[in-house]
Order: sequence, then structure tokens, then C-alpha cells
Amino acid sequence: GINYWPTLSWSVLSPTDFENLILLLSSHERNRLSLMISDLTLMKNLPIFETVAGTYVSIQDRDENFTLDASVDSRSVAAYLPRTLQAKVLADKSELKDLYEDLNVQVLNEATILQKFVLAEFDNMPITQKEAVVKSILEKWNVLRLSDGLLEVLRETAFVKRKHNNQSEVVYVKPGQLFDPRNGLFSAIFDKDRSQFPAEEFASDNALNMLEEVGLCTEIDKDTFLKCAWIVEGELDVAKGSKLLEYFADNFDKFYDGAEFVNKLAEIKCVPAELEGQRASLYRFAEIAAPKDRNLSFKVMPVMSATCAPPQVMFSSLGIVSPPPISIVLRQIRELTEDDGILDQWSYNHSSAEQVFSDLFSFLQDHYSDLSPRIKEALAERPLVPIGSAFVKSSRLFFRLTKDLAPFFYEVPRAFGAYDILLRSLGVRDSPKSDDYAVSLAELNTEIGTAKLNANELNSVVEVVSLAASDKSGNQANEEIFAPNQYGRLTKVSNLMQNDCPWLVHCGRIDVDQINLVHPKISKDICGELQIKCMSERVVETLDTNIELKEILMSMNSLGNTQNMMKSKEFLDTLRTLSPRSQIARVEKIQDFNICEVESIQTRFLVLNDTGRPVADVTNRRFKGGPVCFINKNQVLLTQLPPGISAELAIATSLCEHFRIERKHLAGISALLASQNENVEEVKKMMGLFDDKNHDELLRGEPGYTLVETDLELVEIKPLKSFKNSEIVAVRESNNSSQLVYGIVCDKQDSSSMSRLRVRVGSNKEVTFLSSQVYSLKGGSKGKYVSTPPDLASYNLSGDNSTLLRPLHNGDVESSLHPDPEDLGQVGKDEILRAVQDLLISADLNLNDDAAKMLDSNLALKEQLAKKSSKIESVKNLSRRALKGIDSFLCPITREPFEDPVICCDGHTYERTAIEMWLRSNSRSPKTNQPLPSTDLIPNHSLRSSIEAITEMTNDLKNFAGDDFDIDEHG
Repeated sequence: GINYWPTLSWSVLSPTDFENLILLLSSHERNRLSLMISDLTLMKNLPIFETVAGTYVSIQDRDENFTLDASVDSRSVAAYLPRTLQAKVLADKSELKDLYEDLNVQVLNEATILQKFVLAEFDNMPITQKEAVVKSILEKWNVLRLSDGLLEVLRETAFVKRKHNNQSEVVYVKPGQLFDPRNGLFSAIFDKDRSQFPAEEFASDNALNMLEEVGLCTEIDKDTFLKCAWIVEGELDVAKGSKLLEYFADNFDKFYDGAEFVNKLAEIKCVPAELEGQRASLYRFAEIAAPKDRNLSFKVMPVMSATCAPPQVMFSSLGIVSPPPISIVLRQIRELTEDDGILDQWSYNHSSAEQVFSDLFSFLQDHYSDLSPRIKEALAERPLVPIGSAFVKSSRLFFRLTKDLAPFFYEVPRAFGAYDILLRSLGVRDSPKSDDYAVSLAELNTEIGTAKLNANELNSVVEVVSLAASDKSGNQANEEIFAPNQYGRLTKVSNLMQNDCPWLVHCGRIDVDQINLVHPKISKDICGELQIKCMSERVVETLDTNIELKEILMSMNSLGNTQNMMKSKEFLDTLRTLSPRSQIARVEKIQDFNICEVESIQTRFLVLNDTGRPVADVTNRRFKGGPVCFINKNQVLLTQLPPGISAELAIATSLCEHFRIERKHLAGISALLASQNENVEEVKKMMGLFDDKNHDELLRGEPGYTLVETDLELVEIKPLKSFKNSEIVAVRESNNSSQLVYGIVCDKQDSSSMSRLRVRVGSNKEVTFLSSQVYSLKGGSKGKYVSTPPDLASYNLSGDNSTLLRPLHNGDVESSLHPDPEDLGQVGKDEILRAVQDLLISADLNLNDDAAKMLDSNLALKEQLAKKSSKIESVKNLSRRALKGIDSFLCPITREPFEDPVICCDGHTYERTAIEMWLRSNSRSPKTNQPLPSTDLIPNHSLRSSIEAITEMTNDLKNFAGDDFDIDEHG
């Protein structure tokens, strides 16, 4: 029973000794002994068990010493086991396997060793051991990965290599701290920081597959995405931002439900967007416009690309405003329309100008009610609509044009037809009127100033001027219309003249730069419509009084013959035939003319205003010399004649200018002056000196012109006739004249008796007459032609006592062409009596006193009846107007008159019983179909009182008028 083991010298024993000793104790002749527990306990205390470190230890506790599984390479394990652990792992000896089992020594595999002992000490291991651990894990991963718990330990162990700050130094980190370089986004975001990826042997595909199982970051979560976003912001890298946002757009479902994440992301400048004309930059979400709103803001707000755009459901949380605010859209419109050349060189690649403005108009139409009056007015005044290469104001746009009137008016392009509500609000109309033509010409004049119109503009201006002149619907004053002058410059028509004296313009005696002649493309008819006067009416030639005339004696006997012919009756009759009617009175004085030879003649050309006063001297001072013949009062001044010009020709030229005779008769008049009295008829026939009958027919019916012979045969007075507006009539030229002139009825009274008429007797002259003073024209088919026309003198038109055709307002000239009919007033009985008396006097008849009194009494009674009828008609009209509002007294539901009207919360009034029944089964308004927030009803006392008052008034009116008072729904 003596324990000899402690007295042994263990230190002197060799490894063989230890091996023999342990075999001696556990076997006999290579057969394992069956030891008792007490023997096994005693054996465990002996330091005879060899460790992988080469030391010999006793087995103290189950958790203190271990053996390795057969699958474990003890040498590889020994390479990375810490020394403290090496002293616990018993050497692998097959002959002791059963003994170790009897001694309850644990058998460990490599995964368990790594999990329990190695990885916990990894941070403190020397580099060689770390390398060994890494190598073992990588080489044996297919087996190790099957071990329970090892993967979790590896996730928390910093065993993966990475480069430290892109330097050669290697550090170990946990797998979850690194990113998978095979992920394209990671590779792009961290291309400048390789420290974010596993290094060296961990960079292989097999190693990355292993790391993926233990926590390597292969997918982007919210935190990782934010990290990437901060990197993009820090590096100001637009390309990385595009890749990041493309990933965000494709995988938004991963980030949608994170309010904190979205709030953080909204504050990071990581969104690539592009402002038109600039390079793409990074912005916050709140600073950019969505791709679908690109056309509304690309000039004033950066726009992100469609591939980077998040779903619209996230716009609000990220701060994206879509559609953009009205202020942004208005700035976009201003930027686009302020650049005159933008349409010529449209550089925006995403959409055409037409599509851009279609989107802008769509936005404005949807938000027009939100605009302030000032903004609406500014939009209406701004050239806003792109047509061709120019922007056009709404006032120059129309939905229908029958011809091309550019650059004044344009038809709304078909692409913008859907925005008619907006365009009409801005001033676009269906078709142009006269006022529009005039206004557009004035606007063009403001734009181009004194610049000359090009050929395209000139043709368009001529067309617009023609339309302005021919369209009588407008009231635009002529002086506000502009037309092109001889140089193609726009000029007020009041300053223009028709060039009816081309010889003066081309001879050089007038400074044409000081006068404005209407452009030759403007026709004579248009000039007439625009009341553009002729040059012969506006420019007069007068003798220069600053230069003294020096008379000389007649040197040629022929001048005496010429003067005699000029004073002859035959010559006078010829001039009467050839002169305009307005000059006939002046022609009569030619017999007082005397030919006077002078050394030289100097004249001036003066421009007259509308009152006939000179306003400008347009004489060309650079022109040397003067006229060879000039008529001054009753003197025909004649000076030295150039070769080839006869005295008769010079005098004939002056006579044509003086009496405004057409120059086609110049040669004939010259020949007539050179002839003898007995040859006058022969010369007249040969030279064609005869009256143009067609001239009278052209002026037939024109206000103010003398009646032609045909119409003189058809005149009649019908005081009770109902005249028509625009009817051609005849009136006396003046109070003291028997000559009848044409007039046109421009306003009349509707009356079954004598009435007043307003008659136009000139271009701007209107006079009011009694119907007894106006001659109507019988129908030609009904007229009875006799050999001699009726003698107008029989009507005693020139008698002093006659008031026939006397204007009622002293011949006032009235400017309005559309006067108010009420201004004419009713014809009184006194006026009727005088008119009857005048008619009788003109036929050499008279009224006796009894007849006059009877007529006066009859007329007074008729006036009283008319007043009574007028009062009754007024009562009827009042009742009709009252009953027109009856629809507002009907319940919208029952269509019956209100008895107890109440107001619902939709703002409409209903019969109480009807709306209460409706609300029992409906929650929407019966008028608007909108949801009703309340069912409260408020009595409409005002409407109820109105209904009672109208009903009472209508009953009183019916009682007053009796059976004669009949008012149906049509009045």
C-alpha cells in the first residue's frame, strides 16, 4: 500500500521510458489490462501522458486535456495552437486510444478546437499562428462549415485580412465589416478604397464564398446604402451617384418602410441631376425635379434621369415636389420665352419645343385658377406660344384663320388645341376683327420702329391693312391704323397720301423724304376705305412770295390766240365736261384768267392738315429752277420755255393740275388751245375730249353725289313710308339748293306715321331729316317712263316759305356711324302739321283754319292713345321680366314652386320635404353629386319673401289689365 510514484525522478525519464511505463501500467504482453476505477484514478495523477507540445502531464480534469479526432492533422493544428493549449492536447498514440477512453479524455475535431480555443485567442496570436489558422480554415472549409456553432463564432471573429487605408499593412477584421467586391455597386462605390474588401488569400472566389457564409456584406441594406451615399457626397462623384440611385430605384422595396432611413437619405447630396446647359452635379432630393416634370423645369431646376428616379410613392418622403411649384413653372416659361433665338436653335434633346410647351400649357390650364390676376395679365401680354421660329402673343392667335397672316396673326397649332380653355383665358379668339388688325399693325410698328419691312412682312402688312379697311365691324379709328409708305416703313394712315401726282414726285421739285406716300401695293380702293387722301388734296403749290415777279411783254402773237381760246365758251364747256364735279364752280372763273409772261417762277409745296392749314414745306431746296407755267389766282404765269415745250402744252399742264383734270386729256387741251374757234369740234373729236359717262355710273348711289338722270326720273316723296337701313335715298344738297344728292339711311324710327331718319350724305357727314323731307326711289320696273322727266321745280323746292328737306340740326356732322335710335326722338304733332303744310305749299295748296284745327285735334288724340299704349306695354314688360326668374322659384328636385325653401350645406336651396326625403337614402348633393359633410338645413327666408312678393305683384298686374293682359312663357 505504499505510494512510490512521488519518489520517482520523473525528470530523468526519457520519452521511451514514459512510453514503456504507460504501457506497463495499461497492458500485459500487448494485451490491455482491465483496470479498476481506483487504478484509473491513480494513473490519471501520474505525469506520464505526452502532449503535442512534447511535455508530459497528468490528467487532472475532463476539460483540461483532450485528444484529437482521427481526421485532424495534429501537425497542422500544432502550427496554430497557442502554447497554453498545446499543453492540454495529448499526443495522438493509437496504442493508448482505449486507455484515453477509459480515462474519459475528450476527443475533439478541428472545428471544435477552433471554436472553443483558437478563435477566442486569435487577436493575441502571433502572425504566423494567424496565418496557420486562416490557411486551415480556407483549406478545410467544406468540412468545417458543417460544424454547429463555428459559423457564428467566425462572424464575430476578426480573422479576415484587409489592407489598412489602402497601404501595404494588413489588418484583421470581422467578415461583416467588409464588402463583397463581386457586387458591382460595391466595386464602383469603393473603387478608391480597397480597404473595404477582403485582401490577399481572402480575395479569391472560394474565400469570398466562405466569407459570404460568415457575414461578408454582399447585399446593400439601409445602413450600407447610407454609407455609400455619404461616400458619393464626399467624393462629388456623379457616376457613382447614378449607380447608387439606379440601385435604389430598382430595389426601393428594401427601403420603403424606413422613415428614419428616408429622412437621413433626404439630407445627403447624392442625387445626380442636370440643369440644362450645365454638367450634371449632385443635389438633395428636394432640390431636383422628377423626370416626368422635366419639360416644366429643365431651364431653372436640375432634373434627375429616369433611370435614377425613385418610385413616385416615395417622392413626398424624400422631399421631391411633383409637379413642381407654380413659381418654378413660371420661371421656366420666362427663361424659355426671353430667348428670341431659342426656337431657331433648339438644343434640348429630350423633347421638341412643341412638346415642352404642350406640357407647360397643360400645367397652366390645370392651375390657372391658382394664378394671381397680375400673373394672368403678364401671361396674356407675353409672347408665349411657339410657332415656327418665333413666340407669339395670345392676342395674335386665333382658332380659325382663312388665310396666312403671319407675322401678325397665327392659327393655333393643332398640337395646342387641347388647351383651348387656357388659350381663351389668355386672349385667343375664334377669328380676328377689324380692331385686331389695327392693333397688330400698331404693335408691329412699336417693335420695328423706323426699320423697313422685308418682302414677306410687306406682303403680310398689305394683306392685314386690306382686311382692316374692308372689315367694318370694328370701331378702330383710322388714324390708329398703320400702313407702309413708299419705302416700306409703317406710318399712320393719317400721315399717308396717295400718289396721284407721280410727275411731281419724279421731277425732283418735291422733297419726297418729307412726305409719306402710300406704298403702291395698297390699292386705291383700300386707300378710299382708310380715307387716305390724294397728294393733290394734301399738297398745294403756291407762289413763293419772297421772290418778286418780273413781268415781260408778250413776245409771241400766238399767246393772244391762246388766251382768246382759253376765254371762249367752247373751251369752257370742254373743261366743264372734263373736270371733276367738285371743280366745276372753279372752272367757271377761267374766263377771267389772263396769261402773263414773267422772267422766272419760284413756287413752294406745302402740306395741308385736315383743316386746310399748311403744316410743312416739302419743297426740294436742292432743285434749281421752277415751273414754266403756274396759275396764281386769275393769272396764268408763263416763263421761258425749254426746247420741245410749247406755250399751249405748258398752259394745258397747269390747267390740268389746277382743275384736277386727268392727264390723259393733256394733249387734247393743248391742241384745243392752239386751234381756232371754228376747229374746236373737230379737235375735240380727234383728241377724244368728251365726258366719261361711266364715271357717273360708278358714283351712282354714293352719298353726297348728284343724282344721275336715270334716278331723277324715279324720285318720289312718301312721308309715311317705312324706310330700311342702308337704303339709298335722295335729299336736297342744301337748304337753298334744288339739286338732289344721294344719301344712305343709317338710322330710322319704327313708326306707322311720319318719322325721323338719319341719312349719311358724305363720307363722315350725317344729317337728321323728317321722312317728308326724304325722296325715295321707285322701283325701275314699276316706273312709267315719259318723254320728259318730271319738273322738280313744280315742287317749289326753292321757295322761302318751304322747310322741305331742311336739316333739323342745322346740318350737324355726326361722327358716329351707328347712332342710338333713341336719339332721334318722336315726331311731335307740331312738326307733322308743318310738314303737311310744307307739302301743300310745294304743290301751291294750303290748309284752311277748320281743316288745320281738325288735323291738330286728331293728332293730339293720337298722341294720347300712343302714350296710354306705351304705359300698358311697360307694365307688360315689367311682368315679363319678373316672371323670367320663375325658374329660381322652383325646387330642383320636385320642379314645383317653393313653399318652405331651405338651404342645404352644398349651397343650393330645396323644398324642405323633398330634401329631407332625399337625405334619408342619399349622402350626396342632388345638384352637384358631391358628398355632403352635413345634413343641417337652414330656412331661406329671403327667397320665401321674394316669392310671396312676386306672386302678389303678378296677381295685381293681372287684375289691373284684365283679359287684355296675356303673358305666356315666350312673352
